[in-house]
Amino acid sequence: MNDKRKPFLPLFLITIFVFLPVPSGAEPAEVEGIVLSSSGPLADFSVAAYPDFASLAGNSNGILAVPGDKPGQFRLQLEPGSYYLAARGSEGGKKLFAYHGLNPLTIDGTYRWLPFFAVEAEEISYSNGPQGVGGRVAYRGEPLVGGVISVYPLSDSTFRGMGLLSNTLDESGRFWFDLEAGQYVLVARKRLGTGSMGPLRKGDLFCFPAANPVRVIASQAAELAINCYPRNDIDTFLASNRHDPRGRREEKRRTASLQDMQIEDASRKQQEVLLQDGIALQGTVRDVSGRPQPGLYVSAYPAEQFPLFQMFVIRLITDHITKTDANSRYRLLLEKGSSYYLVAREKIGEAPDHHERYGLYEGSANHSITVGPGKALSQVDITVEQIMP
Repeated sequence: MNDKRKPFLPLFLITIFVFLPVPSGAEPAEVEGIVLSSSGPLADFSVAAYPDFASLAGNSNGILAVPGDKPGQFRLQLEPGSYYLAARGSEGGKKLFAYHGLNPLTIDGTYRWLPFFAVEAEEISYSNGPQGVGGRVAYRGEPLVGGVISVYPLSDSTFRGMGLLSNTLDESGRFWFDLEAGQYVLVARKRLGTGSMGPLRKGDLFCFPAANPVRVIASQAAELAINCYPRNDIDTFLASNRHDPRGRREEKRRTASLQDMQIEDASRKQQEVLLQDGIALQGTVRDVSGRPQPGLYVSAYPAEQFPLFQMFVIRLITDHITKTDANSRYRLLLEKGSSYYLVAREKIGEAPDHHERYGLYEGSANHSITVGPGKALSQVDITVEQIMP
């Protein structure tokens, strides 16, 4: 009878594989901060870090913060990576929301201290009417006159620059966009200085509604109220006579805050490099009588695809925007040599308006200018006049 038993293997010949996680070498970062309403630290709130914007919009897959030692304070432990951070809460029966202006935030293992400025989270409403989205943007209840609101596709992910469309807010702070059905992100901003359209500086106003992403429905008019806060400026955000809640560890937090400003300044430094490399346009903007025109937008739009300037060009996406300074001078930085249409005006992202100061570059027959790599052009002047005065 054959013995079909398997042969015995000595124990020392048996290999056992045990799979253990391989350490990444990067330690989790400590993230602390505070959630504020205009009346002070928010008692009823939550803060979460999300792996992507879709998770933030759906309030899912978030890493929740734990409460800190004092009202409004929170703590997070985050692995190195990129996150979208937001705070939600309530006060006096009103829902509040705060989206951090540096999103998506890069966590690299160093300590971060992040203040969140919570403003009222307004609901969006729909009615039969022209298809699109409109509403009013306000800061402390007052219209954000002269601010700029932009629409972005969800694929953008950073929601910076001009986006698909941009409008200048009128005296009532109102805006309107004709849009195809779909989902969009709306962001409004107002820069308090007359500098370029680069990253926001301390105190500039930032407005990100809790209703984002906004859904545009066929044959429906969406209406939305958007509230703003001063970027990275706790003193201005808090109502008068409120106690500064920052407390101890101020030096460590100041260092972390400076790190945020360094991150925010990165693109501004890149612009300075561009200027050093000489890819820039400089000039002045005056009216037909030769009077200086400070505070006007100067924009450059790609011209290679369009041999003649047409009005729809000013609705195209461009990041090449600046403002004239107090002396009516402008400096416009470009990332590559090409041909551009130059426009100077009071508003951006919409058709020229009645009484608006508006002008095109007149140095060529089709209002375009060509800049070669490694060159800078000065005395690129533009004349504006009032439309239908």
